Amino acid sequence: LFTPKFSASSDKNVLNVHVVPHTHDDVGWLKTVEQYFYGQNSTIQTAFVQSILTTMFQSLIANPNRTFTYVEQKFFSMWWYELNEHTRAKLRGLVHATNQLSFVNGGWCMHDEATTHFMGMIDQTTLGHSFLKRELNYTPTV
Repeated sequence: LFTPKFSASSDKNVLNVHVVPHTHDDVGWLKTVEQYFYGQNSTIQTAFVQSILTTMFQSLIANPNRTFTYVEQKFFSMWWYELNEHTRAKLRGLVHATNQLSFVNGGWCMHDEATTHFMGMIDQTTLGHSFLKRELNYTPTV
């Protein structure tokens, strides 16, 4: 569970704003999924999701005060399946033991397109949640 670092005000004249910084790695928007993941075709856009995930993991291991919130399970699953079991065990610890890594939305991708159909939203959310439950025994709550 998420442990808040700051407490909200109970003053009715104060607007409490909750900011949840998280990833937004497009799954196939301008480039193919593989180009985004492996950092290919920088003439279109510079993006190297595999590096983001690897750096995130190293940073969380190095500093237990750091946290990270990830969204797009398509990319996370690609990265996960490349990891050895020792690294996966450490990653599970970041999720369950230290709560440094969390997942919001939990969908295969973030459904933020203006004309998203509800069936697509349900399908991709189900796919992402199924992956998280199967591999990490994790259920997103936000």
